[in-house]
Amino acid sequence: MGDMGVFYMPRNFFAGANTPSGFFGHYENIIAFENINRKIYIKGGSGTGKSTLIKKTADYFFKKSGGNIYAELFYCSNDAESLDGVSFPELGVAAVDATSPHPADPQLPGAIDEIFNAADYLDKAYIKENKQILTELYLEKKALYNRAYGYLRAAAEIHKLNSGLYANALNKAALNQLIAELLRIFKDCKPTTAAADNRELFATAITPEGVKSFINSALDADKTYVLQGSGAMGITETLEILQKAANLSGCDTVSFKSPLEPAKIEHLYISMPDGGRDIAFTTSNKYHEHKRDEERDSSEIDFAELLDTAKMKQQGAQIKYNSEIFGELLQKCIGTMAASKELHLKVEEIYAEGMDFKRMSRGFYRFLEGE
Repeated sequence: MGDMGVFYMPRNFFAGANTPSGFFGHYENIIAFENINRKIYIKGGSGTGKSTLIKKTADYFFKKSGGNIYAELFYCSNDAESLDGVSFPELGVAAVDATSPHPADPQLPGAIDEIFNAADYLDKAYIKENKQILTELYLEKKALYNRAYGYLRAAAEIHKLNSGLYANALNKAALNQLIAELLRIFKDCKPTTAAADNRELFATAITPEGVKSFINSALDADKTYVLQGSGAMGITETLEILQKAANLSGCDTVSFKSPLEPAKIEHLYISMPDGGRDIAFTTSNKYHEHKRDEERDSSEIDFAELLDTAKMKQQGAQIKYNSEIFGELLQKCIGTMAASKELHLKVEEIYAEGMDFKRMSRGFYRFLEGE
């Protein structure tokens, strides 16, 4: 983000994720609708500079605000170096990539929503000359991604087998006791008449570069509980209960969903009211490790200690076998995504050759200025 990072540290998230059911997004949660003053939808094909325009938006509003302003950056799960969006909640301003597969469309055009089409700066004759190769690359890229999702679906099924084995060995009484202890964090909260908000996003994504996670940034809180283990060891159930209890206690939450099981919570951020200390619960395992910070207020809870030792010993070989198969399928998925990305880069190169970036940059600045 250029020199901007010298002045403030934004929080990083994923708004969308590759899941066993395909691409899934929470782009509506980049900024709360009721807080929007200006939302910019950036259209255009691959290689037309959408991610760069989002960076320019971030630079523009940061400088206009005089610096020292909170920002949220949303990265692309198909290219972890590219931006899908940026949000300045205090200003009520956001910019999003509004092209497929990102399900983002204006809700109140002209009132709060504005559209900038990068494709307006394309040499359309040049693109038409390359129509055949672009079509072939698109179809091949799509076929590879469908194959990648197939491997991911298979990995998810293996994951379910291990989840069932962990659930079978879980000591429910011990889990309930732990949950009861954790619920004490709300003992001093006073529920208000205003409904608390639960925002859904992703902190982890399965990308062509591997499993990428923004746990340390997205869940940077005053107090952190690091939950060691798999969701099926009782972590998912614990987080779901804590999220509901937090909202009932008047606390806003951010539920970070699992890309493998997007209906389930993987991490949880709780904003305590009246200036209280915010609390984060992070799931830590080999795919998104979050080590306890000795210099910060953090605690570690090992959910493996809630499992019946005898049952785990009996099921150990099966869990190990399933874990190996899961790992192979996940790596096959990632490798296939990487192959698809190589084709995507070729598409971007062709479009980039047909772009007048200097003219677009000037036009976008005038657009930001409201001209």
